[in-house]
Amino acid sequence: MKFILLFIFGAVPLYAAFEYSGADVMLQGVSASMVATNQSYSAYLLNPATSAAVSQNHLGLLYFQPFGLPEINYASLITHFRVNRYGTGFTISTFGNDIYRENQLVYNVAGTFFEERFFVGVNLRWNNLNVQNYFSSNSLGVDAGIQYVLHPNILMGFSLLNLNQPAGKPEEIPLKTNWGMSFRLGERFDTYIAIRKDSWYPASVRVGFEIRLNSLITLHNGFNTYPAVPSLGLTLKRNMIAIHYAFQYHFDLGGTHFWGLSLRQ
Repeated sequence: MKFILLFIFGAVPLYAAFEYSGADVMLQGVSASMVATNQSYSAYLLNPATSAAVSQNHLGLLYFQPFGLPEINYASLITHFRVNRYGTGFTISTFGNDIYRENQLVYNVAGTFFEERFFVGVNLRWNNLNVQNYFSSNSLGVDAGIQYVLHPNILMGFSLLNLNQPAGKPEEIPLKTNWGMSFRLGERFDTYIAIRKDSWYPASVRVGFEIRLNSLITLHNGFNTYPAVPSLGLTLKRNMIAIHYAFQYHFDLGGTHFWGLSLRQ
């Protein structure tokens, strides 16, 4: 079993835990395409500036087993708070098992300027890696991002994740460049498009759609070109509580079910 797990982690670097840094359920339902948005309380994991654009306070929980492997677990707690012109939040996540485990703590702060048309934010990421009877390491990463309102219904965002190269090796915790836009086509429909390029893998295009059927049900859909992974998602809202579900399918490794719960104020 140890050999199998180590092979998985070694052969599939594209979805190691730190690659799931945007692993909120709703974000995964739209294939992590929310680089520019004012709808997602957890999008600061993709672009630190977005937390200043979200008005409500949130707390979210997430759990999934990558590709349905019962030996590997991912769980996270995500918070977001808005005070006047500033947004802030922190995220705690853990991924792995008794043999291999990655932990991450993210602290975010962002502000809005020029009559809430321009947003800027920063994340600090503490990364911890433990391999049983082998080694343990820690590193501190820095993210930076901006967002601009081109039109009340059109946003554009740009971010650099791990811009200080915290591990010292680009293949371990690579620098990621994100650019994205969001388009609100009426009160019920949002479209997202993003391009991600890191220092290790080819660029990927991510497209997402969000459809609000009514005040209770929201549907999510997305696609990522590298690796080729389609996504589907569902959010059920009632008053302050929302239940989230998403499914991603990797054509070589299989499907992943994401489960989440969030509270808003």
